[in-house]
Amino acid sequence: MKKDFNDKSFAELYVKKHKKILEKLGYSYAQKLKRLGFSEGRILDVGCGFGTMCLVLAKEIPGCEVVGIDLSIPLLNYARDIMCEESIKNRIKFEIGNVEKMDFRDDSFDVVFSVNMVHLVNNPLSMLGKIQRILKPEGYLFIKDLRKSWLGMFEKEINNAFTLNQAKKLIDDSELRKGYFSNGFIWWNFEA
Repeated sequence: MKKDFNDKSFAELYVKKHKKILEKLGYSYAQKLKRLGFSEGRILDVGCGFGTMCLVLAKEIPGCEVVGIDLSIPLLNYARDIMCEESIKNRIKFEIGNVEKMDFRDDSFDVVFSVNMVHLVNNPLSMLGKIQRILKPEGYLFIKDLRKSWLGMFEKEINNAFTLNQAKKLIDDSELRKGYFSNGFIWWNFEA
């Protein structure tokens, strides 16, 4: 099946394949934010997909407002459908939005997440510049993306990812503030 996030059948398969991973990641990021002392403010998830990470963050950090943007209507509809808990409905929004053309005000978010978007966009430098613009000077930034490796033989999406050196160069060439680069077996991470 061809990767088309606006195809309902593909979107449903994508949710099934990635839901547990993103739920676990949401809990991990919520714990990290709590350790940093973050308990209230605005969070943006650029390329939120089906919203699982946003929902976990809203539940785990009751003082936050979470906005998730994505271009996939089927995935956003899924996110809105599962957002049933009254305690988070007034603190979470899912919107159609292009991560390369975000029009939020400057310095309008306390935390910005980007998970698996860098390798999907046409102009990652543009996206990273927009992220820097909308993130408050004292805000937290978390970027996690696939790492190109031999695993691409089994998972084609990995073939579209950046190598570690390409990812480091992209971050260095971007307007992003100084931060920390790390890598794992499947991912690379940048945090600031």
